[in-house]
Amino acid sequence: MHLCRTFICFLCLLVFLPGVSSAKDNETDASIWDTIRLRGRAIFRYELREREKFDGFSDEFELDRARFDLRFKPTDDLRLMLEMELTSGVELKDAYARYDLHRAFRVQLGHFKKPFSALRMSSRWDLLVPRRGLIDDHVIGGSDFGGFGGRDAGLQVFGRLGKRKNVRFSYALGLFDGWELSDAFFRDPGDPNDENASHRDYVGRLQVDFLKMVTVGVSYNHKVARIAYAPGVEQVRSFNAISADVAFVLAGLTLQLEGIWGTNPNAAAGHAMMGGHAILAYHIPILDLFVLTPAFMGEVLDPDDDVEGKHAVRLVGALNFDIGKYTRVVLSAEGGMGELVWIQPEYSNWDQPDAVESAPRKVDTRVMLQLQLRL
Repeated sequence: MHLCRTFICFLCLLVFLPGVSSAKDNETDASIWDTIRLRGRAIFRYELREREKFDGFSDEFELDRARFDLRFKPTDDLRLMLEMELTSGVELKDAYARYDLHRAFRVQLGHFKKPFSALRMSSRWDLLVPRRGLIDDHVIGGSDFGGFGGRDAGLQVFGRLGKRKNVRFSYALGLFDGWELSDAFFRDPGDPNDENASHRDYVGRLQVDFLKMVTVGVSYNHKVARIAYAPGVEQVRSFNAISADVAFVLAGLTLQLEGIWGTNPNAAAGHAMMGGHAILAYHIPILDLFVLTPAFMGEVLDPDDDVEGKHAVRLVGALNFDIGKYTRVVLSAEGGMGELVWIQPEYSNWDQPDAVESAPRKVDTRVMLQLQLRL
């Protein structure tokens, strides 16, 4: 049975059983509501961006994110999480059940983020630069075979040992399933919305924290994917990626470094990519209510080791102004140099696809003013 269907059945049981238990124990309505937390978050953005197809700059005001999440903790060991995105329609983000047998062994089942890439695992509301960038957009975020990071239906065991003020070890092991509909491949005329691509990810992460000052992590993803090219014609491919990250925190100064190497899921089979980024930030408290945080990010991505000289560099500067715990205003500017090109298959012949260069992708030049609200 698909993991997502398994989760729905499991979630129904978890919602039903605590209700039965609470009825037997004659719990009061007040005690039940004490275990529920409802939260809303929104990001409003004004963006000035250079667009080649308009021969210049264009500006746009948008509601970039509008989410709410519901957390329910019926017992000390069990918690349920539901998060929805409401920007354009209703989109499921997180929906999972988590059971804590021990802090060293916890089980999570549902739809949630894979434990891959420290930057991807960070909440968008905690980012010190508004956009994660080239590596996340072109490799980790997604492809016809699914992204190395991001959300999928899955089962994960994780936990930690030790104390962060000394040395703490954390781990996560997960199995994730995904189905997608790709317009580039075969669509069943009888059911054109039926998914034509699937992927399964085996993901692991190890992390060590030292003295609340240094964090070192390594993540690995092995992906097996299938795509239907035509009735009875399919391809099975496998991908691997590894990321390593380190973060330093000292007296308000934060430095985050991350690198990734592996197969480019957008390219032809056997083509590898590599890249990395660095984020430097400094927190400046102002009175007890305000915090000013200038941040700088630099990243580089080489999407194909077989294409010489086709890589890109992106540079970002951002100024974050936090007002209390619930409001942040961000002013940022970014640009770069170079262009991204990789060898990709062209399926004019399903048995022997042609290898062609992708259209060049340049680094965007943009200025953004962003307002983040937590409710």
